[in-house]
Amino acid sequence: MENYKIFIDSSADIREELISKYDIGFVPMNYSIDDIEYLSDKYLTEKEMISFYEKMSEGKITKTSQITPYMYKDFLLDYAKKGENILYFSLSSGLSNTYNNALLVKEELEDECKDFKFMVVDSKGASAGIGLLAEIASINKANGMSLEDNYNYMLNMIKKSKYWLYVDDLKYLKRGGRISSSKAFIATTLNIKPILTINPEGKLDTIGKKIGKHAAAKVLIDKYFESRDESYDSIYIIHSNEFESAEYVKNLILERDKNVKIHTTQVCPVIGSHTGPGTVAICHIGK
Repeated sequence: MENYKIFIDSSADIREELISKYDIGFVPMNYSIDDIEYLSDKYLTEKEMISFYEKMSEGKITKTSQITPYMYKDFLLDYAKKGENILYFSLSSGLSNTYNNALLVKEELEDECKDFKFMVVDSKGASAGIGLLAEIASINKANGMSLEDNYNYMLNMIKKSKYWLYVDDLKYLKRGGRISSSKAFIATTLNIKPILTINPEGKLDTIGKKIGKHAAAKVLIDKYFESRDESYDSIYIIHSNEFESAEYVKNLILERDKNVKIHTTQVCPVIGSHTGPGTVAICHIGK
């Protein structure tokens, strides 16, 4: 079996047990809370995630920073020197410049270390969507698929990745420049929940709006059933301190199809810093 390691960055969300089962690595990213910087280099506990979103709800300012070429090289150099090849799933190039920075380092490291291959996959997504891709790639690897074949297989799988979400308060997207101040104010005042997706270019698109969480949640569920590939029965429901709504979504899905394998987890700080508390999303493989 070809020797290579699968990496995600810490904008991804994945089931904790899969990290050890498949020896999945993390490329660290930074985030800050009121200018106090934290290194996100591991799977956070539920307690840590709850604390993060509570601080956001209290009004503390959260920010993130992309992985620079220097950070990539500093982290990957030991693997390159050992010739331990890497298949890496990055945060969408439509949401961050980390993918482009990884490509810069790829060329440099492969020139310096001739036996090293650094295969960079633009996930065109985020959060549990990346985790789901890494899970499929890990299964492929365990079944003996080569690095290059796995890379090409996952490029096709990315085209099938689906994201359906709503956010509770648009001020966080407004702060990141993704919507205008006037739209954020009107939506918050009227309890409007925008329905969002990540489009094929890896960027956020608004595809609708509903008044109230339950109405918004039902749209996510309809979108899932309309677009799913039934041969992939594993999906993620992700949320940011929105346990009740996530459970509501889970129960409604199971009412329609009791065989769906649902994994529920919190949205990581790197993504949650921009979507805020109260976000709920479904990530899955579609048609």
